[in-house]
Amino acid sequence: MKYEEMKPREINHVLRTCPLAYLVWGSHEWHGPQNPIGLDTLKAHRMALELCAVTGGVVLPPVYCGYQTMKPCARFRHTFEFSKELVNQYVYEHLENLYDEGFKMIVILMGHYGAKHVETVKAAVERFTEKHRYPRVLAMADYEPAGWVNVRGGDHGGKNETSLMMHYRPDLVDLSRLPQGRLIHSRDGISEDAKEATAEHGAMLARVFVEQAAPRIKALLKEAMDNWPAEVSNGD
Repeated sequence: MKYEEMKPREINHVLRTCPLAYLVWGSHEWHGPQNPIGLDTLKAHRMALELCAVTGGVVLPPVYCGYQTMKPCARFRHTFEFSKELVNQYVYEHLENLYDEGFKMIVILMGHYGAKHVETVKAAVERFTEKHRYPRVLAMADYEPAGWVNVRGGDHGGKNETSLMMHYRPDLVDLSRLPQGRLIHSRDGISEDAKEATAEHGAMLARVFVEQAAPRIKALLKEAMDNWPAEVSNGD
C-alpha cells in the first residue's frame, strides 16, 4: 500500500477497486529534546498506514513541508519553515496529480497542525474542489478522529505526541532528555505534560484513530464512487 513501492499493475488494481489515496503532510520541527525532529511526519505516516490497512487504498510518501512552525515564532533550531504560498501550491499540485491518476477520494492527514498551516492546506483543497466537482477530498489533523469521541489527541511534543512516538518508534524517544528537577516551561517548546508520556497511551490514541476514522472514510469513498459520473472517469 506504499505508493512508491507499488508496480503499475498493482496501482491500476487499486484504482479499479478502491481509488483512495492518503497524503501525509508533516514537517521538520522542534518537538523537545526527547523527540526526533521529524515527529509530526513520522507518527502521522504510521497512523495513515494502519488506517489504510483497514480501508484499502494507497499511502503516498510523506511530505515534510511545514508552515507556521516553531522557527518564526520562537526561533527554535533544526526546524524548516516554508512559505504559505509554497505549501498551498504544493498541496494543490499533489491533488491535481492524484486526480489525474484516477483517485476518487484523497485524504490529507496533517501531522503538523499549526492553525495557519491547517488553513493553508484547506485553502488549497478548496481551490482544487472549486475546479473539480467530483473527487472527494478530506483534510484533517491526525488528532481529529479521537476528538469525535472526546479523546484529546493534539499537542506539541507533549504527552500525546510523545506517547505516539513511544508506541511507533520507541528507539527515537529519550525521556531522560526532558528537564529534570523543574517544571517544563514555554521556552522548552513542548507541552508541559510531556513527562507523562507512555507507549501504552500512544497505543490507545493510535487504536482510537483507526476505529473512528476508518468507518467515516469508507462511507465517503463509497459515496464518491457511487456518484462518480462515467464521463469524468480518468481511467486506469
